[in-house]
Amino acid sequence: MQAGWNYERFQNLGFAYCLQPALEKFYPDPEKRKAALLRHLGLVNTQPYMASFVAGNVAAVEERAAASPDAEAALKSMPGVKQALATSFASIGDRIFWGRLKPMTVQLCVLVWSAGGFFGWLFTGLDSPVSVALLFAGPGAGIAVYSAFAVYWRWRGLKVGYACGGASSCGLDCADWSRLIRRLSAAGFAMSLAIAALAFGLLWRANSGAAPADLAFRLGLPVAVMALHRVSRAYGRSVFFAAGLVLAGSLLLFSVLSFSPFKLYL
Repeated sequence: MQAGWNYERFQNLGFAYCLQPALEKFYPDPEKRKAALLRHLGLVNTQPYMASFVAGNVAAVEERAAASPDAEAALKSMPGVKQALATSFASIGDRIFWGRLKPMTVQLCVLVWSAGGFFGWLFTGLDSPVSVALLFAGPGAGIAVYSAFAVYWRWRGLKVGYACGGASSCGLDCADWSRLIRRLSAAGFAMSLAIAALAFGLLWRANSGAAPADLAFRLGLPVAVMALHRVSRAYGRSVFFAAGLVLAGSLLLFSVLSFSPFKLYL
């Protein structure tokens, strides 16, 4: 999908390339096949991993049009359906892959490293030996989980799209997308909390002179910031609203109450 990406028509070349094997099967006549390819060189812009829903839908419509005595009537609604699906799945896919799974690859990497006893992600000056296998296992775990989701939805989308080709809502009801997004958000938030707790626990162990109350305060600040972000989003507030509250709280702590930000953690 991303091969030949361009600013004029975005993913049109990649989309046409994806459809080419199906079009060669549907249209043995070179002229009809050429016309079919040209139909799909218009603007296409969607989330690349979810594009298979659109491609499956379009392939089914093209197959019916090739077998129909009135191909023009069979293809009449296809541009609108194609655009509607591309827009819908772009929104869903961006929230799942770019907004959730992509950050989670880093979180998984850090957690796998920590489970194996490597804390170089926090203490950059460590000179203790670490195995190459563990170093690769961290990013490998994140890539494996991310790729599993991507490959699954590419194949599932192609199958579902082809089965219900022609409908503008094709594939949108094959999963509870809102529920999946909420679960991924919760999983990412839980991993963030685990990493924050782990990081401050390690810092406290490295600087064991800190009092328990002092440590609790240090740990509570970032946890409170993450919780504030989740609450703000739950009530429909933007990230800028949460950032404004964090800024106001910071001014209160570091100006009015005279906390020193650098001495607080370093």
